Amino acid sequence: MDQKTILLRQMAANHNEPNWFVPVERALDGLTAEQANEKSGDSNSIREIVNHLIFWNERYLGRFKGDSSSKKIESNDETFQSENKQDWEEAKKQLFSVLTEWASAVKGADDAVFERSAHQDRHDPWYSVLGNINIHNAYHIGQIVEVRKTNGNWDPKKGVH
Repeated sequence: MDQKTILLRQMAANHNEPNWFVPVERALDGLTAEQANEKSGDSNSIREIVNHLIFWNERYLGRFKGDSSSKKIESNDETFQSENKQDWEEAKKQLFSVLTEWASAVKGADDAVFERSAHQDRHDPWYSVLGNINIHNAYHIGQIVEVRKTNGNWDPKKGVH
């Protein structure tokens, strides 16, 4: 199996195809804006996690497509805040949209792209960076499910008992 196929399968598992873990569409299904904004101690809310996923996926998708004009950030903490203050349903749509765009971009990319560096200051090939993006997304999807379990609004029929 080639790199592209593996990456696309990982992306689908993160986005909308149940596999070893719950995809983000299922993890967010039925969650109200109020529930998404609930916080416990210093932990991030689900809404903040979604903002973070949007930020990093959009940033790297832009780089993958050749746009290196990304906004400077002082701290990763900033990425958990929404810049455009859209409502909860729009935030979910934005996340699902960037994940769909990622899959399309990877599917349509020439195989040589995956060997090119994703960064200007060091050699970090795209196949490796994309693998890490997939791991990063899966990590935060797990957090979302765990927060929902802790807050008592997770239906175990959706997966992960």
